[in-house]
Amino acid sequence: MGKSKKTNKLLVAGISMTAAAVLLIGGGIFMLIKGNNEEVVTPGGFAAIGEEDSATACQNLMSEYYSAIMGENGESLYKLMAPPEYWTYYMETYGKTEEEVIATYSDAINNTKANWKAQCGDNAKVSFKIVSSGDQTEEFLQKWNDNMGSIVGSGELNAEEAVTLNVEQTVTGSGGSIETNNTPTLIKVNSKWYILDEGTGTNANSEKGAE
Repeated sequence: MGKSKKTNKLLVAGISMTAAAVLLIGGGIFMLIKGNNEEVVTPGGFAAIGEEDSATACQNLMSEYYSAIMGENGESLYKLMAPPEYWTYYMETYGKTEEEVIATYSDAINNTKANWKAQCGDNAKVSFKIVSSGDQTEEFLQKWNDNMGSIVGSGELNAEEAVTLNVEQTVTGSGGSIETNNTPTLIKVNSKWYILDEGTGTNANSEKGAE
């Protein structure tokens, strides 16, 4: 029991507790309104972050993230947040089922949609642009690997790369628009990219629409 508490403290933000999803998404950063079956995700420009395949992977992951919220798909969002091995540990440790975890993400999506509607009005559309990025250090990766090894088993999960992005997000609806600067951290584990930390930011600018 003592070991479990210690390792949980060391986990990098973003996957340690499912409840974090409610706080991060429900807090007003990644919130979308879907209206009239319109496409609300528009990929932005991408700053080079080393190897081209990594840049493309990060761009695609952010698009998947927004699309999961847009499509009210709690299951897709859940799969983007952590590897299956971690979720097995989480559910066994905290007595949760996969259905319950997915429901938590679905509830978070519903909360964010309601929040965006209150701020931006109906038929809101979101666009994002990755304007810069930076690689995390080898020390960062080693710490993550050590922490994961202590809870899911040594060698089960291997972080190969991690980057922190600077993302400009704009949500526009009938009642106005909000621009936000976010700094999500993405991590490549066992050859697959995940959103380690959603990097919730602050509103950079907002405009009210005509009454």
